[in-house]
Amino acid sequence: MKKIILYILIFLWMILIFFFSNQPSVESDGVSDGIMSKIINIVEVVTNYEFSDEQIDNIYEYGITPLRKLAHFSIYFVLGILFYLLIKQYDLELNKTLIISLLFCIMYACSDEIHQLFIFGRSGEIRDVLIDSLGSFLGIFLTNKVIKR
Repeated sequence: MKKIILYILIFLWMILIFFFSNQPSVESDGVSDGIMSKIINIVEVVTNYEFSDEQIDNIYEYGITPLRKLAHFSIYFVLGILFYLLIKQYDLELNKTLIISLLFCIMYACSDEIHQLFIFGRSGEIRDVLIDSLGSFLGIFLTNKVIKR
């Protein structure tokens, strides 16, 4: 039963990744801008400080790319966790479990970037595959360490 649940969760998570990748650049930029706007609002409320228009422009200019890369890292961090938990159910050697989990995540990251080549205004980036892979690796590594404890 655990395997079935994990397969379903992985499938749903992969659909979510596909959904984000399938957005044309204008839509994707709008999502990023909306999240950045919410972050700015939260910071303003928490700090009781109102940013000027110039400060907000600078935050967007220098903050959007790191925000988008953090999204890549985070979404693949979760995928790494899910795949590790699934492959662990097959009682393979630890090294095989780690390698299979990571390889699947890397293959999906590659296919995701290739998919983006066919979406209006988007591009496939090797840098994003590396960020996705790093997120997956950290998710797998940390999950392994937590389970060991």
